[in-house]
Amino acid sequence: MYLRSFRFRITLLLTVVFLCLSVLLYVASYIIVFSSMQNEEHAFLESKLLEYWAIYQSGNLALLSQQISSQRFLKEEKLYMVRIAGKYNNTLFLFVPDHWKGFNFYELETTRPLKEGQIVKLHSDATNQVLEIASLYLPDQNILQIGISNLPLEHTMTRFRQAFLLIIVPLILLSFLVGLFFSSRFLAPVNSLVQAIKNIIKTGKMQTRIPARKRRDELDELILLFNQMLDRIDMLMESLRQTLDNVAHEIRTPLTRLRALAEMALQPASGKKNLKKAIADGIVETEHILTLLNNLLDISEAEAGIIKLNKQKIDISALIGDMIDFYHYAAEEKNIRLEQNLSNGIFVTADINRMRQILSNLLENAFKYTPAGGSISVTTLAEDQEVVIEVRNTGQGISADEIPYIWDRFYRSSEVQSLKGSGLGLSLVKAVVEAHGGSIAVRSSCGEYTLFRVSLPY
Repeated sequence: MYLRSFRFRITLLLTVVFLCLSVLLYVASYIIVFSSMQNEEHAFLESKLLEYWAIYQSGNLALLSQQISSQRFLKEEKLYMVRIAGKYNNTLFLFVPDHWKGFNFYELETTRPLKEGQIVKLHSDATNQVLEIASLYLPDQNILQIGISNLPLEHTMTRFRQAFLLIIVPLILLSFLVGLFFSSRFLAPVNSLVQAIKNIIKTGKMQTRIPARKRRDELDELILLFNQMLDRIDMLMESLRQTLDNVAHEIRTPLTRLRALAEMALQPASGKKNLKKAIADGIVETEHILTLLNNLLDISEAEAGIIKLNKQKIDISALIGDMIDFYHYAAEEKNIRLEQNLSNGIFVTADINRMRQILSNLLENAFKYTPAGGSISVTTLAEDQEVVIEVRNTGQGISADEIPYIWDRFYRSSEVQSLKGSGLGLSLVKAVVEAHGGSIAVRSSCGEYTLFRVSLPY
């Protein structure tokens, strides 16, 4: 299992990358060292050529031969060969260190340099050495040649290769351990995520959270998103539990009434008239249950952020004007003054059906709590990149203690328990407004007025 783990693969990848980089560094270093030492040898050959050329200029072949013979090459830091050839490349003078006797220097008589400074290579089959020879034409067309063995260079490069081979094995082991350490460190948040998910699956508890780090990197963002996802799931689960509790509590009464109506209709003594009444009452109870369930589903979807909104650009003042015309007869019947202060040309991007739902709930709420002789006013205005809708009604108002609870599902003040309603209207309005990216607030003064203020982005 470990060999197939992501941590092992990352460690192996880091090790391979480190090994490749080490090999590239070795190759580059090898080339640089080899080229540097080879250039140094060529510079040495060139300096000796110029030195002996100057001696030859001041004397002749005899003086140069005497100078070369007197230097005792075995005491030199670098051993080299000296050869002086005639015009026809015949050997006039040759000095070779004693341990270079394996070279066939007479091959040089058949290899005439094409130009000055050309490097001629002479191989020794016995010692597997290579002699690099530089040439220079003397004033009398004789040829001066100086050669140096590649053996010191080869020894140096061999030690270089051996050192790399000795170092690379512990380096690979070290790189694997370092890669294992850093991969474990980097993947620690991922391991925490895995452990948290396992705990959630095992225990079913959604309260598990991963402590956030302070590095603010991609893994921190992953942890943050994971915790936010758990918060959202926890919220949805709580909403689901609350919805089920509310449904179970609120639907019990209408279902009981529906059952009672059905039992009454089944009584042998029920006449045709009573049977029709029971069926009609049953339909009313069914409509009440369906409305209750639909409102609960709309609230849950809006709060969960999954409600479907068919947004379009609408003239909010025109929409409100049409709805006020619809409620005009209800206002006259109840002797309520219905006023509108609508600014023209105010558009908002929203779902037109959901906007009607918001406005109808606010207006019906206002009609329900406005006494005869009171007034209801609807105002629209544009403020700071927002469209504001205000619905104000006179009446008993809402106490400051109750305002925080009016948005709760099925909440109804003890003073209005006798009025018809499910207690879901304001919950639905708030959920739908926030699903549009807006907000809703309320101001009220007991015995005077209540004002609901809806703010929506353009």
